[in-house]
Amino acid sequence: MLAPVLQVAQFALLIAGAVALLEGWLHYHFTRHEKSWFVPVGVLGTMALVLAGAAAAAGGSVEPSRILSLGTGTAIAEVLVALFFRHVVRGRHSLPIMLLAPAALGLGLLIAYPLVFEVYLAFHDLKLTTIMAWSRTGDLPFVGLKHFRKVFTSSPLSEVSFWQLLLRTVWWTFVNVFFHVAGGFVMALLLNSVTRFKGLYRMLLIVPWAMPQVVAVLAMRGEFHSQYGFINIMLVESGLGPVQWLGQHPFLTCTIINVWLGIPFMAVVILGGLQSISRHYYDAASIDGASAFQQFRMITLPLIKPVLAPAVTLGTVWTFNNINVIYLVTGQAGGTEDADILVSALYKAAFAFYRYSYSAAFALIVFLLLFTFSMVWLKWSKGSESLYD
Repeated sequence: MLAPVLQVAQFALLIAGAVALLEGWLHYHFTRHEKSWFVPVGVLGTMALVLAGAAAAAGGSVEPSRILSLGTGTAIAEVLVALFFRHVVRGRHSLPIMLLAPAALGLGLLIAYPLVFEVYLAFHDLKLTTIMAWSRTGDLPFVGLKHFRKVFTSSPLSEVSFWQLLLRTVWWTFVNVFFHVAGGFVMALLLNSVTRFKGLYRMLLIVPWAMPQVVAVLAMRGEFHSQYGFINIMLVESGLGPVQWLGQHPFLTCTIINVWLGIPFMAVVILGGLQSISRHYYDAASIDGASAFQQFRMITLPLIKPVLAPAVTLGTVWTFNNINVIYLVTGQAGGTEDADILVSALYKAAFAFYRYSYSAAFALIVFLLLFTFSMVWLKWSKGSESLYD
């Protein structure tokens, strides 16, 4: 019982110590930049911290060549940083920088470093046959754009090509986001007109989205069981017979489950946008004789668009990258490729076929596709404009 608690405490102390060292390092640069000994002391102190950290990470033994390279790189970097603090910063903005530094360092370690390492892997050759040599020497053969070409010319799986996966992913994303928005709009309009028990209805609506997705997906997966699932029981009772949802229609099953999971989030977002629209617009339109449909088309849609556009962008990215539903519904039922999309194929290429560099190139291509779509969609839909621009 105490071992996990001690491990968490050790980790918390490690983080606290790292933050303290970072704040002390910044405080030195902010307050001692005018001293004549500022640069040499800063270089020696930073080198000592970096080498001590490297020795602790390596278990106390660091090769001389490694010490030399680390020391030289640290010294050069510290000289540049010290000169920047002395001639550019000159003690200004110390409080906001020191407050933001721990979060910036954490984001750098959690996001920037993995992204840089992924780019490195994409241009090198890390796979099952080269991983042992890489673990011993740290060197990987450089292959340039080879893996990027292979993404488009060879299948990440055994039966489905990249282009088939791309078309299936686009269709998966379009269908899910369409029904998320349509269902969310209907639910939001209904909730916006309710006067009693609003809190209760919103709580019931958000339950599928708020619960852990693993629990929700596995619960819904059970409802599609060929013999004991609620869906097939109802089909048998109505005389339509049971359907082999997981075996014969895995993609349709995943789509139905994901639509059910995504409607609550979109409904809450749209409901917030509807409640920000002043009732005076609708009252004026009613006086002018506008019908309910005309009010919806001329008032609701234009004013909800700045709220809806970022939500659609976010929903598209989430749906495009949603491996949870695909894996939990099909991965435990034989791992069929009939329902795979780009990200699930990427996962299998990396962790089932051990094609690490290929998967890194694959992931960068997926990132570029999503980034391009997001920029084009936000510009076309004017989603960055304020509500009343």
